[in-house]
Amino acid sequence: MKLSALVVVPFVLLIAASLVNQSVTGEDLVTGEKKGLTAQEVGEKEFTRIANNEDVRSNQAPDSHRCSGNALCISEKVTQIVDGDTIYTKNHKIRLSLVDTPEKGEDGYAKSSMYTATMCPEGSYITIDQDDGQLTDVHGRMLANVYCDGKSLNSALLYGQQAELSTRYCEFSEFSETSWAKKFGC
Repeated sequence: MKLSALVVVPFVLLIAASLVNQSVTGEDLVTGEKKGLTAQEVGEKEFTRIANNEDVRSNQAPDSHRCSGNALCISEKVTQIVDGDTIYTKNHKIRLSLVDTPEKGEDGYAKSSMYTATMCPEGSYITIDQDDGQLTDVHGRMLANVYCDGKSLNSALLYGQQAELSTRYCEFSEFSETSWAKKFGC
């Protein structure tokens, strides 16, 4: 056996042992620093799912840190894009707060609907931050600021010139003080 192999093999074994130890205890074998999560911290069932690289869905909305106010903040899977400012999930019909896109038959309808479908495609998870100032619209749809992959759809539609701000609701909406609402007229 060559001298280099005698040096490399034990080093590789030390690294492998360190990685296994860290994944089980959360502690770096060499430095003793606590890194990562242990089974005791996240729960044995969840730890096993993570360790086996299984799909893990949290009960907390992925963009919940972006939610404001006290109304509903949830994550759900998109089941249908109705138009540029209306999205359905299994449990909710959502109308984007303060945003108005063209209706079916109007110029820009297809483009704004496609914009929304591209940003928040059917089957993707969205975070829904219900508007504290106006929980629902006259049709019973939940009014909300919707986050798709970390980005506000309401804001993106305005900046992407696919929607206009519904200024008549600025005095009621929780979101009237956001930078995007102020920029476009609230």
